[in-house]
Amino acid sequence: MTAEGALTGIRVLDLTAGRAGPVAGMLLADLGADVIKIHLPGGAPSAAEPGLHMWDRGKRTATVDPARPGDLTRLDDLVGRADVVLAGTEVRGLAYDDLRGRGAEPGRPALWVVLPPYLLGTTPWAGGGESAGLLFAALGHAWSQASYDDVPVDCVFPLALHMQGIWAATAAVAALAGRDAGRRVAPMVVAGGAHGAQLVSPGGFAAGRDDPHEMRPNGPGGALANYRCYQCADGRWLFLGAFTAAFIDRGFRAVGADHVLEDPRVGDPAGVRLPENLEWIAVELQKIFRTRDRAHWLATLEGVDVPVAPVDETADWLDHEQVRATGLRFAGRNDAGQDVVMPGPLITLSRTPAAVTGPAATGHPPITGLDTGWDAREAGGWATDGDPEPPLAGLRALNLGTIIAGPYAATLLGELGADVVKVERPPHGDEFRTAHGGRGGAGFSVYNRGQRSVLLDLTADDGKDVFARLVRTSDVVVDNYRAGVADRLGIGHDRLSAINPLVTSVSINGFGSGGPLGHRPGFDPVVQAMSGIMRAQAGPDEADSPVFLTVPINDVIAAGLGALGACASVYARARLGAGQRVEISLCASSCLLQSEHLVRFDGAPPYPAGGRDFPGPGPADRLYPCADGWIRLAAPAPSALTAAGLAPAAPGPDGWAAAIARTLAELPAAEAVRRANAAGVPAVHARRPQELTGDRTLIDHGLLAVTGRDDAGGVAFVGPGRWLDMPGLRTDPPGEAPGAGEHAAAVLAELD
Repeated sequence: MTAEGALTGIRVLDLTAGRAGPVAGMLLADLGADVIKIHLPGGAPSAAEPGLHMWDRGKRTATVDPARPGDLTRLDDLVGRADVVLAGTEVRGLAYDDLRGRGAEPGRPALWVVLPPYLLGTTPWAGGGESAGLLFAALGHAWSQASYDDVPVDCVFPLALHMQGIWAATAAVAALAGRDAGRRVAPMVVAGGAHGAQLVSPGGFAAGRDDPHEMRPNGPGGALANYRCYQCADGRWLFLGAFTAAFIDRGFRAVGADHVLEDPRVGDPAGVRLPENLEWIAVELQKIFRTRDRAHWLATLEGVDVPVAPVDETADWLDHEQVRATGLRFAGRNDAGQDVVMPGPLITLSRTPAAVTGPAATGHPPITGLDTGWDAREAGGWATDGDPEPPLAGLRALNLGTIIAGPYAATLLGELGADVVKVERPPHGDEFRTAHGGRGGAGFSVYNRGQRSVLLDLTADDGKDVFARLVRTSDVVVDNYRAGVADRLGIGHDRLSAINPLVTSVSINGFGSGGPLGHRPGFDPVVQAMSGIMRAQAGPDEADSPVFLTVPINDVIAAGLGALGACASVYARARLGAGQRVEISLCASSCLLQSEHLVRFDGAPPYPAGGRDFPGPGPADRLYPCADGWIRLAAPAPSALTAAGLAPAAPGPDGWAAAIARTLAELPAAEAVRRANAAGVPAVHARRPQELTGDRTLIDHGLLAVTGRDDAGGVAFVGPGRWLDMPGLRTDPPGEAPGAGEHAAAVLAELD
């Protein structure tokens, strides 16, 4: 007998197109929801959209022709029978405004989750279509990526859109849990592309208007000498992941770099990360790594348990032994008899396992003949009037995590309303406060914002006693220990469940439990390297360094999936009468991020490749310098730029990109963006983070919080604002990150 999923019995109507909406629907389907995906005529997975084989998996499908009144009548009937409606803002007849125009309303009975390309009611580029490249440039990520030259860099992977889809699914499940627990929850969530773009790298949104622009040292392979790519004697690359002081000490001594640690400029292992030491130490280590081949260095570093990884190819990832061992590879046959291989379930739940029921369907019956089995729903119990409250209000989460993934998952639960207590190891707490030569501080403040901190020694009897008391009052416990560490500390899920049967434990680790790498330590770029992400971004030229993506992509995606798994478990415990164990791996994150590249079927397109300081995938769809700044274009073809006066009528002998670059070099950036959008060509400024301080739209929407003004009242400093966008919900500004042990007295008093 197959176990039920966490969302069994939940009906989801997916009216979205593009990427973010289908990803949200896929995550809900994997968790057991009955998802019906509505297509326009002709909409089906194809070689042009390979990711849809995965993103629309496990969904029932139907076709709606908006020109047929009977189709829209049937669609509106389904809206009135669903528990959740995923709606975009672009597809005629299916869009949010169209539903409202035909009289449908959120909460009657369904929760509506709206996924606009930017923010609801506003998109800063022509056409209002979804675009990962425009988001990456407009919100400062392109300028934050380390590079060879001081230029903005496009990303091969649509990071913001995946995070947008995860956040939409997470907020939806949290809202269902809150409503069923009797809280006054608003019947609509907005998860826009701008939300996804900020959530994927929130540390970059703490910016000052007058901050100087500083190019990251050591090129695209990584700024830190202890945490970057190195080329070995055989020309192959590895990533050295000696992030913590303990790993630095062991790793440097293992490779014969004792003289670096003993240099007076270093002082102690943490001194390796000081800004003044980054470049000369990287040169010293590169000399060492070039003396032996990669296999030697991998064996040496693995032998002393220091994180390290080969830089491998995307094409090999789904066949990796670790991916297979942890259930992240799924093979099935679709309704057209086509064999499809894709990443498997991304979240592991011990009592309500996630499951893939099959690849996306290629044939879609007309909606008028669809037998859904959905009976009528009563009004959903949503707060359609008065002031709503956050969906997880009244719940408590304990954060045992360090660095990024664990703390950020807990912060996302706090954003949804939970009280988050950060449990840190004495005497200094989370090492991320001081990592990166002090530059970790900005990231720490965001990934741990709004939490309260206590210092507890979990190896001592009194620390264990206080922790047990905290567990009795908590709903979720988050950790990002290496697999098996929590059990060795006596705080694994079985022990937590014995203390509090309703508690959910969320464990985030590098490689998952079991498999040949399950015991290994793993950080975000370690998985970036071995999964193919670094090489795909850098392009095929092995002479070029692999690209360490500055956005901590696997960490933040894992945090989002961890928050989703926690919410799914909290929702299911009312039915189960118990909590459960949730596990997320960075390997799973890498599979989602590369999903359209990993899906295999007959006729699948080749893997996309980046390149040296990658500007974008095509001559009309890329970054360009103008006379006074950079812009990002997203035109379908060069001819569209010719009509806008941004390209000649024909390319020169050096091709379209060079011809367009010559035209744009003579224009101010503002004029180039104006011309493009006036002609219907999507375009934005490629902004530095400092420029976001002048963005009134993001400030007025609350996505940016003003943290400082100048003497004249102008905005001088901003930070990330609120990510939970539910109409009518009023919450306080985001709280500061805690000092180590800052809230011990208050938390202990609550425990008596």
